[in-house]
Amino acid sequence: MPAAPSGFSDDTTDHHFVPAPCQVACPVGTDAPSYIAYIWEKQNEDAFEAITATNPFSSICGRVCDAPCEPACRRESSDGAVQIRNLKRYIMDQLGPNYQPAPVAVTRKETVGIVGAGPAGLTAAHDLCVAGFGVDVYEMTDRVGGTMIWGIPEFRLPPGVIDEDVERLKQKCPGLKIHLNSPLGEDVSLDQLKAQHDAVLLALGSWWGKPMDIPGESDDRVVDGVSFLRRINAGERPQLPETVVVVGGGDVAMDACRVAKRLPGCKTVKVIYRRGADEIPAR
Repeated sequence: MPAAPSGFSDDTTDHHFVPAPCQVACPVGTDAPSYIAYIWEKQNEDAFEAITATNPFSSICGRVCDAPCEPACRRESSDGAVQIRNLKRYIMDQLGPNYQPAPVAVTRKETVGIVGAGPAGLTAAHDLCVAGFGVDVYEMTDRVGGTMIWGIPEFRLPPGVIDEDVERLKQKCPGLKIHLNSPLGEDVSLDQLKAQHDAVLLALGSWWGKPMDIPGESDDRVVDGVSFLRRINAGERPQLPETVVVVGGGDVAMDACRVAKRLPGCKTVKVIYRRGADEIPAR
């Protein structure tokens, strides 16, 4: 019987690279192991490049990302997950405000129209520009950012941080044109976009709260959290009753709690959640 082979075979047919669990868990595939290693070696500029390679909103994600990478971290079962999101924020706070990205060239004759200048629309615009396409983004409001601007309180995500990421995106993508105050169906139609561009992407966002479909929900005193936060971010400061009840335990619910406590009239906020306190998903 011949001896069993030792070592690695020269035949690499069945060999393939398996990324780290944290990178697999990231919706945009951020190479967390690389940027953490760069930070350890004090190579912060290389860490910045690794962070922003697939994520044009890295400064924002350093603050409000749900960080699915951390529960997936291999160290979670030993001494606790690496603080991946906080490390991202550290690098972006250190280098982000003054970083000048190299512009990407428009190399394709085809153009793409995108409806919506929120995180989905702008991320798609970034990736298409990197691929060489010219991109026009049509936004119905007077500001860029979508839910990042209208749905997250300023005390949790300062507008300056959003502006920083957006300006970096514009510098990197000279083939990107953003048209504000251009609602679909009013200033521009879908047929017009189809005629002007080779492809159209609808990134309309989630502007509506989730109804509970329970008795009493139609009462004038009941408002969904998404609409409430949008009104506040638009500058409204309504007078609230002394006691406010928030139903839910997610990020929107907790943001609504904290906003309500800052508004005139409110003294007490009560949270009603269907599960236990240790199961509240808000970060």
